[in-house]
Amino acid sequence: MSERRDGDWHLGYSPYDNYPGAALDFGRESTGIYCLSEPDITFSDMDLADADLPGEDGIRMGRDYQRNMTVTFELGVDGVDGPIDLHAPMRPWSRGSRVGDWNPVEAVMAAHQKRDQGPYQWASDGLDMLRQVWRADSIRGKAGRVSWLLHTTAGRTRQLYGRPRKFAVAHSRLTKQGYTPVVCEFVAVDDRFYDQTEKSIELYDRQFMTLPPRPGRWMPGIGWQSKKSAGIQQLGKMNTYPYIEIHGPCKNPKLTLGNLWAVQLSMTIANGEHVTIDARPWVRTVTHYKGSTTKSVADKLTRSSPRLSKMFLPPGYWTASMSYTNTAVNSFEGPRVRMAWRDAYAWW
Repeated sequence: MSERRDGDWHLGYSPYDNYPGAALDFGRESTGIYCLSEPDITFSDMDLADADLPGEDGIRMGRDYQRNMTVTFELGVDGVDGPIDLHAPMRPWSRGSRVGDWNPVEAVMAAHQKRDQGPYQWASDGLDMLRQVWRADSIRGKAGRVSWLLHTTAGRTRQLYGRPRKFAVAHSRLTKQGYTPVVCEFVAVDDRFYDQTEKSIELYDRQFMTLPPRPGRWMPGIGWQSKKSAGIQQLGKMNTYPYIEIHGPCKNPKLTLGNLWAVQLSMTIANGEHVTIDARPWVRTVTHYKGSTTKSVADKLTRSSPRLSKMFLPPGYWTASMSYTNTAVNSFEGPRVRMAWRDAYAWW
């Protein structure tokens, strides 16, 4: 879908292990899978740590935890006016395809091939596609893999992370006429609504060659390209968590965010290698990438580094800066740090 409109929903996830991913648009009547009512959003009850005061009235309030939320859809799968599933019949799902992601040519060909089927089969194929997406085969087989649920309302698009779960089909006398209602749920990993647009900054420190500054000078000049600090704007309403990439060559790299926290690795990262520090709630990993091999290097975090659950980015304006020990074999190599995040809100 090139341009999203109010009322649009989108469920997506990546393909893994020869299972297809998903990129399904629904919500409005034009998709053939539309909302019968505004979806319900239920926030889970807080985990409370209240304790009775012994020998007296009252309680002592402890630390409370807000867990997650659930989105409940009542959908109508409507094939009365035409086919809903516009995939080619022999599409190779095991080659990185995404269910619901068809191109215009494929859609025209599929509509032509299915023109003689009728509403009952059109609705059945649409229900089959919706059920395939809701199974989430490519992500449910491994802990930490999530899907994203996007919704456009009030002219803006925000998203949740989690997994599709409950799926119930309510057959009725209208089923053979091409219409079937469905009740399904999406369970989020937390209670934040993230902005669709990912923001990022880059920090770097290296030399580079320059062109001769004037005619007749044949020796190139040497310049220094350095950006060891940068400003960050988190314009949301809630704390969010960053994703950090540190590219070598460098030793003991350190990233500091204002006066909030400083995360440092006690290790050497060679040229062509990088380490990711992913503090997002559904990941929480520190991984070293060397060619095609990966391994956890969470044990390389220094004792002064915060726990990943405490490495959040609050709303406001902050300054990120990097420091390191140089291990480059020549002056034209240097480290590069990328920090990415999405602004977080309390509602759509």
